[in-house]
Amino acid sequence: MAAIDDRDVSVGRVFSRTFGVMRDNPIVVFGTALVLSAIPQLLFNGLIRQDATAAVNAGAVSPIRVFEMAGLGLFVVLVLQSIVSGCITRATVAYNNGQRASLGDCLSVALRRALPVIAVSVLMGLAVMVGLVLLIVPGVMLAVMWAVIVPVVVAEDVGVFGAFGRTAALTKGARWKIFGILLLVILIVIGISLVLGIISGIVLGMSFQNPTIMWQPVAIAFALISGLFTTAVTSCNQTALFVELRNWKDGPEDSKLSDIFA
Repeated sequence: MAAIDDRDVSVGRVFSRTFGVMRDNPIVVFGTALVLSAIPQLLFNGLIRQDATAAVNAGAVSPIRVFEMAGLGLFVVLVLQSIVSGCITRATVAYNNGQRASLGDCLSVALRRALPVIAVSVLMGLAVMVGLVLLIVPGVMLAVMWAVIVPVVVAEDVGVFGAFGRTAALTKGARWKIFGILLLVILIVIGISLVLGIISGIVLGMSFQNPTIMWQPVAIAFALISGLFTTAVTSCNQTALFVELRNWKDGPEDSKLSDIFA
């Protein structure tokens, strides 16, 4: 086995693996991202807007109602996102091993790991939020240090708190590259959302000018596509980065990753 110093984290391999699994297993990646992320998010946003409009029309906006809706939405998003992350993690690990995981297999893994994924997501989110409040930099540092915590929980036999130590060990020594990768992903997501948002805005503007034409479904479709690609790219990239870091630190151990999901 080569020494760690003889290997390096490759940004190119991370993105090649990211888009490779999207191309190789679109049913799992885009199917789960659409059904469990993009559609629920769109529906939730619509319910929030409808509730807010009704409250304004009634002349009374209840802070408690807003808090309840936001809390419910956050809980639902966390649960569904944990399942999406588990599915895509399984699909990406299988792709790295030259295999293709079935939707049933991916859902089985995701449901088994859902609770610990939710737990680490909440803990990490709170820590990063506090860090961002403290002059932003600490929050960014924590986000980079724990960048692959969800794939670690899904793909390795570690507990909730052990996952923080494991992901910190995996990212140590490559955090500037990880920061660059995360920045590139953010730029890709912003670029996709911006283009689709502009097109959606134009479509909505046309619907106001000509109400007889059903442009609203077209605008909704663009919103769904934006959410779909955002979830797919970020989730695939996170696991692709995990595989790269694991190979870098521990050497290629594809069989061990396969055994975990057996």
